[in-house]
Amino acid sequence: MVKVGEVSVDVDLLPFSRWLSSQRVVHRISEESGVQVVWLDIDKNTREAKDSVEQALSQYLQDADFKTRVDEFSAQLKFSYQPGRSVLPRPTIAQAPIIMMLVFFAVAVALITNFGEGGPALRALLIVDPLGVNLSLISSKLELLQSTLGQYQVWRLLSPDFVHFSVMHLVFNLLMLWFLGGQVEHKQGRGRLFLLFVACSVIPNVAQYLESGPLFGGMSGVVYGLVGYCWLWNRLHPGVLIFPSALMGFSVAWLIIGYTPLTEILLIGKMANSAHLFGLLVGLLIAIIPLRELPDSANA
Repeated sequence: MVKVGEVSVDVDLLPFSRWLSSQRVVHRISEESGVQVVWLDIDKNTREAKDSVEQALSQYLQDADFKTRVDEFSAQLKFSYQPGRSVLPRPTIAQAPIIMMLVFFAVAVALITNFGEGGPALRALLIVDPLGVNLSLISSKLELLQSTLGQYQVWRLLSPDFVHFSVMHLVFNLLMLWFLGGQVEHKQGRGRLFLLFVACSVIPNVAQYLESGPLFGGMSGVVYGLVGYCWLWNRLHPGVLIFPSALMGFSVAWLIIGYTPLTEILLIGKMANSAHLFGLLVGLLIAIIPLRELPDSANA
């Protein structure tokens, strides 16, 4: 344990402690010689965590707006000190109806297409209909995409998101969509969620199409967009969204692995690398865009 700082006993540090715990920061607050001492378990946190916690504590004590956000965030946590109990949010249907609708639609598409086995239903959901066309050149891919959109088949820019090729593929993507996307919808509103979903669908899907052709699918571009967005937003605006710090490291590692032959060796198949990469970049970019203040009812 290393000492982070000392605070007067008159200051209620419970909300701050809850917020630290939600960020998976292992710490302890004790009372010594008439002051509260904040300790950080340096063995269970990164070395950089000490500077981050010191900065957050200083901001909590001096910045009234930051303190209010942390206090309101902590008040919504059903926090327990019992080991093994999760403090991660579980968005409900009432809190995230759009996310739940997307989950339902993805499951329905998986069943209708028999997890991407083929047929007219699958061809109607791919970014273009690949039947009987030569897409060996980027120019031919662009021409076919332009022709497809010229026939008002604009849904194809989004519909590949709902095509999944295995149960594991579907379950992982939908869990991440529910966990991260549900927070965005509940805390920041449907407008921000809509922007993320559309931008992190269209741009990654087009990029993936130009790289590998139309035979791809999945919500991975949106998921990577949500990962990048929530990670950066959490760093720029602490206390709004819950984002486990290890998730970004895992996502970047998986992105890098996708560019190696390892996934094919393990029989996982080729990864939609461009969808992952462009989804992440678009999510990071959107996190910089200021969020319009929501009415109080939207945050209830």
